[in-house]
Amino acid sequence: RQQNLDQADLAAALIGDIEEFRSAADINHSLGELYKLQARNKITPRRAAVMAYTANLLLRTLPAIYAEQNAEQDDSCQLIIDIPRPAYEESSGPSSQTPETEASQPICRT
Repeated sequence: RQQNLDQADLAAALIGDIEEFRSAADINHSLGELYKLQARNKITPRRAAVMAYTANLLLRTLPAIYAEQNAEQDDSCQLIIDIPRPAYEESSGPSSQTPETEASQPICRT
């Protein structure tokens, strides 16, 4: 029974008022608390390692969560494939800049 109370205290220290681990800051806060508990020998190194691994997994899923949340915004983007070709200026002399070679070089006009 005492062990259950100790685990509840550890959970309160690790999680605090965080309800969901949806940001790197929340996960970082929990990892900092985990480090403090391990430094005070309140948690075994093995358990700390498992929890740190779980935190790593949480961090790695953040980009996927972000992509899901912003999928609606990405759907509103419009890809235009049929755009007009740039106008090439005619020159009186021979030029090494043909439309084929010019297309592979960046265009800078001021």
